[in-house]
Amino acid sequence: MSRLRTLVSETMIYGGFTIVGRFITFLLTPIYTNFLTMEEVGDINWIFVCIAFLNIVYCFGMEGAFFRFYKKGDFEHNKIVFTHSYLLILSISIFVSFFTYFFAEEIAPVMTNLDYGVTLIKISALIPLLDSMMTVPYALLRISNRPRRFALTRFIVIVVAVCLNILFIVVFEWNAEGVFLSTLLANIIGVASFIPEIIKYMRFKFNSFMLKEMLAFGVPTIPASLSAMILQMADRPILKYMTDSSTLGLYQVNHKLGIPMLLMVAVFDYAYKPFYLSHFDDDDAKPLFARIMTYFTLVCAIIFLITGFYMDFLIRMPFVGGQFINPIYWNGLGILPIVLGGYFFNGIYNNLAAGFYITKTTKYLPIAVVAAAIINIALNLLLIPYLSYWASAWAMFISYIIAAVILYFYAQRVYPIAFEWKRLLMLTAITLSVYFVGFHVSNEFSFFWSFVIRTGFLVLLLVLLKLFGFFTVSEIERMKRFFSKKEES
Repeated sequence: MSRLRTLVSETMIYGGFTIVGRFITFLLTPIYTNFLTMEEVGDINWIFVCIAFLNIVYCFGMEGAFFRFYKKGDFEHNKIVFTHSYLLILSISIFVSFFTYFFAEEIAPVMTNLDYGVTLIKISALIPLLDSMMTVPYALLRISNRPRRFALTRFIVIVVAVCLNILFIVVFEWNAEGVFLSTLLANIIGVASFIPEIIKYMRFKFNSFMLKEMLAFGVPTIPASLSAMILQMADRPILKYMTDSSTLGLYQVNHKLGIPMLLMVAVFDYAYKPFYLSHFDDDDAKPLFARIMTYFTLVCAIIFLITGFYMDFLIRMPFVGGQFINPIYWNGLGILPIVLGGYFFNGIYNNLAAGFYITKTTKYLPIAVVAAAIINIALNLLLIPYLSYWASAWAMFISYIIAAVILYFYAQRVYPIAFEWKRLLMLTAITLSVYFVGFHVSNEFSFFWSFVIRTGFLVLLLVLLKLFGFFTVSEIERMKRFFSKKEES
């Protein structure tokens, strides 16, 4: 239990700042929908998709290699690992970013139809360069168990970016240029905050053998990372070029409403990777990892219901410039449960990936994600002409399921874990039943009673799990002790 408490504690630290920071970022969605055109919103998201792909190319698998070759307690060794990772990433980043900057006039017409597209490309070319300069320092904070510094730094960068967005868009009434300039300035502050770590760990001594080992580990993860990004992002460019920027803007705004599940998956992965790399030698490691998968699914089920039940109330709230989400975007809200389900299976994939990092068999990772990415692209190309942005949502959901299933098949060969399938299937069935029945029943009532009924169904989830025997005796006893302590305090 002490190890689980450690994992939960670090997840809460990563998650606390990250959730607040991402929620603050989420507040930009109503700013964009109320102050920018739908076409601008679509092109902003499209360019950020390209930046996300560039970040993977820039990292060149060195973040994962840094994690694997880092040795606790061996400072000199870790300085060499840090230096090789950092300088390789920096070299690639400088080359590609400056190439993009100087050829912005040629690139801009392909990316956007906005009049100021060249300026957007020039600014956005520098953003992934600065992102890459923070990749290894962030990894250092994670592997050296400094979650507070990690979370606080990311939080500050996010807050600065959001404040500048509001200043540039709402106050100065700038257009999409303000969005990218805000990110650029915030990243400069982030890089500056890591100067002490960079100076401390930089050692200009070349070790060709270690670099080859790190490349041998990291490079095979690039196709998997790119394919994973395709799973997350490829629907945007396909949707843009098969429809238009406005449709992409409509899809992206509603896609972002799935942020609670995305955050859960992201903050858990931040904490879980260093956790399983530190405890895989424990005698009961595999049962522990199986139990973590069950608890992860339980938390995701609760998040699914809360988001699915209450998001349509949130988007109608008053906000700067109008309502929280401009009403022209409301008709796309139906994709939300599909998006939430897709993010959940992404989290399952991240859980299953643990075995490959533990056994150093990362060569298997591309098999799952490449197959799923191909299916994602194919489904988008086939279905968008008939279903528009709904096709992209379904393609994402189906592809994440396929990635998880394929990865599970290989994971059981390299690092078999006996997951608690009975509990997982029971939890899934009860959650989906509660959602669909509660959602459709509540739609027949007024705003107030709909809210009350959905809250009742949320409580019903825990009641049904107890009645059907989901919780073990020891878990019930721990919950009783927990709540009794709360009452005493």
